[in-house]
Amino acid sequence: MATAIIFAKNRECARRKALLERQKDHEKLVADVLKSWDKSHTGTLSYDELKAWLTSMNQGAPPSDAECMWVMRMAIDKTPGMDMVQDLTQAHVTPKYFGRAAQSWLAYQETKSEINAVFKKFDTDSSDSLDRAQLKQVLTALNDGGDPADEELDYVLKRADVIGSGNITKPELAMAISLWYTLEEQHNMERSSFLGTSSAPGGVQKEGSAKKMEPVPEGKVAPNKVCGACAVQ
Repeated sequence: MATAIIFAKNRECARRKALLERQKDHEKLVADVLKSWDKSHTGTLSYDELKAWLTSMNQGAPPSDAECMWVMRMAIDKTPGMDMVQDLTQAHVTPKYFGRAAQSWLAYQETKSEINAVFKKFDTDSSDSLDRAQLKQVLTALNDGGDPADEELDYVLKRADVIGSGNITKPELAMAISLWYTLEEQHNMERSSFLGTSSAPGGVQKEGSAKKMEPVPEGKVAPNKVCGACAVQ
């Protein structure tokens, strides 16, 4: 019994120490970012200040407006009073979410080469975004040539378009692909099952047995599908 108590206390001590170290790391990040990039001395990062910070993390190459707005949306998504901001160029990132902004940007950079390959193939008008028809082609390629249902296409487009442009930009593609895979993983049956019908064995329709399409939480991705862009190259 005593051994178990000692083990439990040591484990709790280790957990608290790890939390303290993470807090210290975050405090250092906040101090460094504010010192270098908070030119307006507001204690937060404006859109232009965020863009300058992201540029510094990208070997001097500035992010596109779509990329910067996407990072801003990822950073402020859960910020009270900021999560419903429509004009992301007027938003600001508070110190609490500097880490989230950096993590979102760095994760995007890791898959950018795959994303660029997809856009090279499907962005036929070179707009740096995928419209509804182009997104449909991407999902069709992921579905081994089978067209997605209109409801599925609209669902993916609406949920992945976090900056509100009406199209899928490069940083939003990973979310679109993850949403698509998540729909497949949620429903291990014919795609029509979660659109209103469900087939029982032998092809007999069962009333009321259709699964409802569950919303995917913002920012969540299907396991092992972050680099799903590779599948459509």
